[in-house]
Amino acid sequence: MAIAAGLDGVLTYLGTPHPRVTIHLLLTMGMVVLGLGSIEISTLLPLPLYSCWGGLMPKDLNKKVCNGVTLLPELRQNDQRLVFVCGNKAWQPDTLPGAILVGVRVFVALLAGICMDIFGRRRSVVAWMGLYFVVAFARAFSPNAESVVFCVTIEGAAAQASTLALLLLATEGSTQKECVRSACLVLLGHAVGVAAGAPLITTYVPGEVYKQMARSLPALVFVLFLIALPESARWAVCRGRIHEAIKILKRSHHMAFDPTVQSKLSSLYQEHKLSVGQYKCSGQAIRESLQPIFRTRRIFVVFLLFALCGLAAGCAVSAVFLYDPATFNSFEDRQVALGVIEFFALLMMGLTVSRLSVKFVLVALMCCVSIALLLVPLLEEASVGSCGGQLFFTCLGHMCVVMTTVWLGVGVIRLTPTHSRGAVLGFTFAMATLGHALAYLDISEALWFITHWGIYGEVVVWALVCFIGGLLTLMLPKMPRCLPDTITHMICYKIAEEKSEDYEESQNTQL
Repeated sequence: MAIAAGLDGVLTYLGTPHPRVTIHLLLTMGMVVLGLGSIEISTLLPLPLYSCWGGLMPKDLNKKVCNGVTLLPELRQNDQRLVFVCGNKAWQPDTLPGAILVGVRVFVALLAGICMDIFGRRRSVVAWMGLYFVVAFARAFSPNAESVVFCVTIEGAAAQASTLALLLLATEGSTQKECVRSACLVLLGHAVGVAAGAPLITTYVPGEVYKQMARSLPALVFVLFLIALPESARWAVCRGRIHEAIKILKRSHHMAFDPTVQSKLSSLYQEHKLSVGQYKCSGQAIRESLQPIFRTRRIFVVFLLFALCGLAAGCAVSAVFLYDPATFNSFEDRQVALGVIEFFALLMMGLTVSRLSVKFVLVALMCCVSIALLLVPLLEEASVGSCGGQLFFTCLGHMCVVMTTVWLGVGVIRLTPTHSRGAVLGFTFAMATLGHALAYLDISEALWFITHWGIYGEVVVWALVCFIGGLLTLMLPKMPRCLPDTITHMICYKIAEEKSEDYEESQNTQL
């Protein structure tokens, strides 16, 4: 059963379904660093989609008063930031420079996913976090608007790639039943960095140059700690590095010496070779990563459906950000409020839905995002909205968006084998990044029937796109009982049922 269940069976046999606490804390600190760096850049998500077509704009700092009541502190009138240039019309997706930025972000997300399968998760996060530090630190000394735009784009791409690698390191060290909790625990660091970093840096660090340096320098310290971080044992087994996998398990799970573990991991590697060899995909790492996606029907269905769902989710994220009234008087107030909401959303997800089926929870969350997207405009149209009501629905919409984005990434991990997991995850969030940019395009000319509805017509369209994307996930295959390491593990629930029936028959025969 340990071999049939992959590394899940080995971890269960060892009695360590989670990595040790220090590994989790180190990964969480990485998300804290990324949370500190994204304070000026929206949207705030554990898996960053921020860029110059959705960053800080002057409208975010306008003083808003609802019904004569001010809920949050007043804005400082002398706020001048270099990142304001990102709100310029010249960098929007409907222009040539904006389209190039979108292409760069999509390409980096794809490249990051493939690199995680080829070079490993730890090497990828070290490389992308190093790039993130270099670009974020350089942005403090940007000489012109073009350099600010370039730095923000690369910074967002590197932050997204680093987050995906950290997410894989956290979940692949756990079993199928515990990987959601591991992911939520690590991503809580992003919420802490956002909610705690905004008031600290804004209050105690003077000058825009020093503030940006304070946001970027923690990344350099974290890169030094990352060098000591162990690699994913699942990836090492798929590459045939059995001795390295045993060393990783000893470091990450406090595994005691057990002579049977090496034979179990060797059998798992042979099962992996037979699995990919059946579809003529064995060989180099890039071949085992990409070819099974298109040669195996089950992986291709997962790949296609998550790509469409990621595109719809990206459109919904941008729509929530664009059409939400954002009842806040300063950008820092919004960061603190949404950071707190993100913390509670991740905490609630880890405690409630961690062991539920992927597709049904994803459908429910996509439907919630669609409803949240429609609520605030409908309340404004009916003239029944209040300042407290708008604030409540803003936070509710952000909570739905955070949970949907996290569950989308975790769903890919739970349904995709280890050798192709990075590529499918990277392509899913490349499509989400593309959808994030599509919501900024003017669709009223293409869809003539929504012209008389104005802005509410576009909101309805993006809500329908999100709802349909959620319904498509009902076609996803059944979630296996183990976190799949090979193609055969994607149907290990059938193997387990057949073995249990054979065991019962043998017991009856003995009786």
